[in-house]
Amino acid sequence: MKHVLDTSTKTLALTFPGDIVSTNATTLREDVFKILESETIVRSEWTTLELDFRAANMVDSIGLNLLVSIIKFARNRGSKVVGHVVNTNVQRALCFTRLNTQMELIAA
Repeated sequence: MKHVLDTSTKTLALTFPGDIVSTNATTLREDVFKILESETIVRSEWTTLELDFRAANMVDSIGLNLLVSIIKFARNRGSKVVGHVVNTNVQRALCFTRLNTQMELIAA
């Protein structure tokens, strides 16, 4: 899981390496929350969480559950969430489950 903290724009960007599905959700969850709960990230003043889903072709129900927990974490911190999507299947899944109402979706 790649992440970049841009202090000038107060943005934390997380790049997902591929699909967000049941077979890798546990590992992704551990990776994401290891980053989000790290001392550097906790102490920084980021106000936007960018989630890069451009490498994903699929998100299943377990993956959607992971995304919900990430969005809740960011919102509890007072941050907005932006998702970058390329694949129409991923975009449809996020819209069908109304996660697009919880984050700004940008189709790349």
